Order: sequence, then C-alpha cells, then structure tokens
Amino acid sequence: MERIQTLPRKTAAIRYRQREQLTGGVVVLNHGIPTGWMNQLRDPHTWQPGVTAVDERGNEWIALGGNETDGATEWRPLNG
Repeated sequence: MERIQTLPRKTAAIRYRQREQLTGGVVVLNHGIPTGWMNQLRDPHTWQPGVTAVDERGNEWIALGGNETDGATEWRPLNG
C-alpha cells in the first residue's frame, strides 16, 4: 500500500499561496492538504473538525467542536 506524505502545514500553505497567487487571508488544510482559501478566518461551521488554517505570518488555527455533518463550532489557535 502506498503512503501519501504531506508537507508541514506552513510549507504547504506557502506553496498553495504561490501557486494560486494569493495574498492575505488564510489557507485551509484538511489532513495537511490545502483545500481552500478565505480572506479572513470565519465560519467554522462550514469546515469539519480537525481542519487547520494558516495565515501569511505562519499563525495556525484548528477547527474544533461540532461534528462532520454540522461542521466545527470554533477556530482555536494552535500556536502563540
């Protein structure tokens, strides 16, 4: 069975920003894979718990609470 290796979240977010030519906002990652971008961190209920977000400065958040069907209930900082 082949194993998928993911990049560190910050590196994956930087590469996604460069590829998509994005500035500001946050890159959203699911299991370490970039899945979207938002101009600001908001609406945790639209993301599943466990999803992470990284801004341009390298600050990280994780979506917590809720469930896979209804989405998360909050974004909580992972660092700082």
